[in-house]
Amino acid sequence: MNPINRSRINLKTAACLLAAGIGLTTASAESLLLDFGPATVASPYLTLDPGHDAGTVSGSDTAWNVITTSAATSSLNYGDGSSASSLTLSLGQEASAGNNVISYSTAITKTTLAGSGGAVAGQQTLLGAGSIYGDDISSTAVGRDGFFGDGNGTTGNAIGLRLDGLSAGDYLIYIMARNVNSDVASSPMNIYSSVGAAAGTFDFSTLTGSGEANTGYPSATYTGQYTTFQAGENYVGLNVTVNSGDSLFLAVDGAGASETRGFLNMVEITPAPAPEPGAWALFGMGTLALLIFKKRRLA
Repeated sequence: MNPINRSRINLKTAACLLAAGIGLTTASAESLLLDFGPATVASPYLTLDPGHDAGTVSGSDTAWNVITTSAATSSLNYGDGSSASSLTLSLGQEASAGNNVISYSTAITKTTLAGSGGAVAGQQTLLGAGSIYGDDISSTAVGRDGFFGDGNGTTGNAIGLRLDGLSAGDYLIYIMARNVNSDVASSPMNIYSSVGAAAGTFDFSTLTGSGEANTGYPSATYTGQYTTFQAGENYVGLNVTVNSGDSLFLAVDGAGASETRGFLNMVEITPAPAPEPGAWALFGMGTLALLIFKKRRLA
């Protein structure tokens, strides 16, 4: 191929890539905020969550979907209050404790975790001034209440969800998963995620979970750990790519010897931030300058 023609093709390719990139920065989709449990989120707790804390969920997105039953629902709204009726949320748990398969036809029956903060002697309660779980038992913070699996601490069920209808794209997902009735020294959870065609079950047996440590602290050495969001400690953040027609699957399973039930307090699903227009402009200018330089050398 003629070197000049090759340069022209490369120049056109760069221009197309730049245009596509700029287009990505203008694409938008709304955040979906899911709060599990009996309490309706209210001020001053509307933005007390990992997504708002990280700045990836807009401060004006405060319309939480309060999920109080395990029944599938399409009566959802985005964080800005607009309808999300194209989405359907389904919930379920293991039909048999420890089988690592979420069945969406097996309803979650424990839907009223109130979040007492715990009362283990010598341990710092989860509730208190500035806590991410709320100040006290009247707190409506999304991290305080929740759903959990059947069974007991040593033989308990994982729980999970399936979300149908998401637009194709890259998403950040924030999950808080803790037994907020307990302030024991350790109550870890594993969170599993996948995407694919809608199905009645989610087998997570071959997946690697992302851990939420849920450490408890002695009162004598407590230094405010419950007042800040810490990835891997009191929430998990996931990066997920959804293709056209994909459903999103999540499962939560207790990861400690004394707590094998899955707990779920809240889930936020928000589009991954696109590069700033200035970044794309710099990329484009650099690419074009390089190709022009190469063209001159080939001339």
